[in-house]
Amino acid sequence: MTSTASTPAPGLSIGEVAHRTGIPIETLRFYDRSGLLGDLSRNSAGHRIFDERAMGLLDVVVRLRRTGMPVDDVRGFVDLVRDDRGIPDRIALLTAHRERVAATISQLQADLAVVDWKIAAYTAIDRGGEPPEPPPGWPAPGAPLPHPDELG
Repeated sequence: MTSTASTPAPGLSIGEVAHRTGIPIETLRFYDRSGLLGDLSRNSAGHRIFDERAMGLLDVVVRLRRTGMPVDDVRGFVDLVRDDRGIPDRIALLTAHRERVAATISQLQADLAVVDWKIAAYTAIDRGGEPPEPPPGWPAPGAPLPHPDELG
């Protein structure tokens, strides 16, 4: 006769998730306490269990956070997903975030062009040559410079 009490719950422990993803356990706990992982299952000892759905949600949460979405907005998105409602609201939230991410990428590409130009210019000078022309539109007289500590 087999005992169901010793049968492990399906899914991964928080330690296994941390090991597989490289996300620190404390970050995973923070995400859970902040309501970013939906309703995680718990085993009989009360430990978090990450099933396939939780892992999928974690992937989206990590991508949203990595692209700069504020925790409150991520929580709002997760609430809409968990309650299986608000498709138009999800679209609006993700579309606004996408626009911010695209603007950040555009700014980073322009910044990278200047960095590349500076490398090419210094390399040319170091080798006794003439520096290349700067990237188009640089510098942009009268244009406000982006704050160096804020992207997008």
